[in-house]
Amino acid sequence: MKKLLLVGFVAVIFSIISCTYVSAGGLSTSGQGSRPISMGGAFTAVADDGACIYYNPAGMSQIDGTEIEAGMSLILPKIKYEMQNGATQESTKEGFGPSLFLTHGFTDKLSAGLGLYSPYAREANFGDDLANGFLSQRSKMVRTDLSPVVSYKLIEQISAGIGLVGSYGVIDQSIPAGPTLRINDKSDGFGLGGIAGLLWKINEYVKVGGTYRSRMTVNQNGDRTMEQGGSTTTSDATTDVHYPGSLGLGIAIMPIKNLTLALDGDWYEWSYMETITTKTDLWPDSTAVLNTDNSCDIRAGGEYKLPKDWAVRAGYAYIQGAIPNTNILPCKPDANTHELDIGIGKYWKHWKVELNYEYLFTDEEQPSANIYGYNGKYNITQHIVGLEAAFMF
Repeated sequence: MKKLLLVGFVAVIFSIISCTYVSAGGLSTSGQGSRPISMGGAFTAVADDGACIYYNPAGMSQIDGTEIEAGMSLILPKIKYEMQNGATQESTKEGFGPSLFLTHGFTDKLSAGLGLYSPYAREANFGDDLANGFLSQRSKMVRTDLSPVVSYKLIEQISAGIGLVGSYGVIDQSIPAGPTLRINDKSDGFGLGGIAGLLWKINEYVKVGGTYRSRMTVNQNGDRTMEQGGSTTTSDATTDVHYPGSLGLGIAIMPIKNLTLALDGDWYEWSYMETITTKTDLWPDSTAVLNTDNSCDIRAGGEYKLPKDWAVRAGYAYIQGAIPNTNILPCKPDANTHELDIGIGKYWKHWKVELNYEYLFTDEEQPSANIYGYNGKYNITQHIVGLEAAFMF
């Protein structure tokens, strides 16, 4: 069994690094773990399975023994851009989102864990529509995190968790910069940050939690290619991508037996990613101005445990857009987002299996002074189906 788990661990690592990720709007993904996602991502104060490594590492104090949890999501987005003349462009590039969490309790107070997941991801791809003057564009921007964490039960009611977050970032994009000029960027690199959390069990009915994730700069190296008039020139390039710090607060209540209700509020320091500058050997520095604002998410969800070790869940999340419509592109959209989630789980002795479905849609955006000239309508919808299995021993 241990050899099988090790093989599975390595396989998931390679699948996470190699798979395509898709996110509907902005850069934040829908969350981590099938069970938390099905509760709308309201998990900061619940934090009692492997996904606590992401939501609140202090929650590991609630997990006995060893648990390995692996999941995969099928993501089906549609990013729709309607030009001012009524012509419609769509990106429907599907993808997969894997995640892996491993936790182990050394004593009744000390636990450690390791998580592998992607908290930021976006990919969109639009083809040429030369009849309507629309040039093809695509953009892929992904950050994958490997996070070792520890938690310690300070007293019976209060636990603390802390850990590192090592990140691998990728950019692969092709953007038109005029009728005859195109910029192609490919780069990757690494960054290092941290995470800390607290969990307070006020009594058997109420828990509160808080999580802080630090800012992070991912230093990426690669190349930039300029295409113009049939000629191509390539230069080495470096890009520093600044990812936001965040603060999450949550409360979970158990008003009756078998029912848990949770509410989270999250703040993101998106102003830290206001610009992205690329430096090359051949050309002056190039800065993409995102003009991002700090944003907030509100998440609410619930779980009800049924007889015979079944559980049902539902949730809702409102995610505030961070990039104003004056600075978005069809392949880099952002908007206020609504998420509707449902899920079901089943437990057998040492195993549990979770299934979730999410429907995501954004408020319509229609810029009137877009700095890139894309003043059409933006709409995003997305379907996600996730499956997760965990083994506890």
